[in-house]
Amino acid sequence: MTSWDVHRPPPAEGRTALVTGGNAGIGYFVAEQLAGAGATVVLGCRSADRAAAAMTAIRSRHPSAALSHLPLDLGDLPSLQESADRLDVRLDAVVLNAGMLFDGPDPDERTFAVNHLGHFALTARLAPHLSRNARVVTTGSFVAKSADFAAQEPDGKKVYARSKLAQMLFGFELARRGVFSVVNHPGGALDSLTPSRPPVHTRPTGFRLPLLQGKDAGAWPAVRCVLDPFVQSGQLWGPRLFGLRGRPHLEPVRGILADTALAARVWDLSVELTGVDPAAALLRRQ
Repeated sequence: MTSWDVHRPPPAEGRTALVTGGNAGIGYFVAEQLAGAGATVVLGCRSADRAAAAMTAIRSRHPSAALSHLPLDLGDLPSLQESADRLDVRLDAVVLNAGMLFDGPDPDERTFAVNHLGHFALTARLAPHLSRNARVVTTGSFVAKSADFAAQEPDGKKVYARSKLAQMLFGFELARRGVFSVVNHPGGALDSLTPSRPPVHTRPTGFRLPLLQGKDAGAWPAVRCVLDPFVQSGQLWGPRLFGLRGRPHLEPVRGILADTALAARVWDLSVELTGVDPAAALLRRQ
C-alpha cells in the first residue's frame, strides 16, 4: 500500500460520488473531503433545508465545490426508485453511510429498514447510474464486530449494532458476487470531538477523550475507499490505532464479519424483503 495523506487526498476532478446522509455527521465530512479533492458530490438525504445547510458549510471551506442534493428517504423503500430516477449524473462511487438509531416502538424493525434494507435496495436502484468501474463503499461501525443476530433485545444501541453488521455483511457479500465493493468503519467518532461546521455542527468546549476522535477523522476511511487506486474490492478499512482512531489502514476481515454463510443468509433475506438483487442489477449493467 502507498502512503496516504488524509489532508491531501489525490485529485478527484471528473469523479462523481453520492453520499447517503451527506448532510450531517460522518457523511457530511465524507462529502466535504471529497468535494475538497475536486469531486462532484451528491448529498442524499430527506431534508432539502439540511442539505442546503451542509452545502453552505462545505462551500465556506471550498467555494468552488460542485454539490447537489438528491431527495432520499431510506426508510421508504418504494420511493427509492423515484429518487434514483432523479439522478442526472453518472456516479463513480456511492458511499452507503447514513445510519439512524431509533428509540420507541419497533426500534429493531425501523433501524434495520433504514440502515440496511434501504441501502440494499438503493444500490440496486442506482445500477443504471453507476459507471462501469464504480465503487460501492459501505460504512459500517466498530460495534458491529460484537453484534449478535441471535440476541434480540430491544436495546437501541444493540439494535443499531445488528443493523450495521447486516450492512457490513452486505458489503462483503456484494464483493464476493463480483461487484467492486469495499467496507469501512469510522472507529470511535464523537460529536464532542468534531470541529465546528456552522450551520451543520457546533463543537462543545472542554471535552477530551484521547482514545477516540471526531467525525472529521471518522470520514477518512470512507474517503480513502473512494479515492485510493490501490484499494481492492472485498477489503475492510478502519482507523489505525486499536480500530478506534487515527489514519485509515487495511484491517483483516475476521470473526463474524468473515462468516460467509451468515452473509449469504442476510443477503437472501434482504432480497426477499426488498424484492431486488443489487448484485444482479449491477452485473447486468456491466
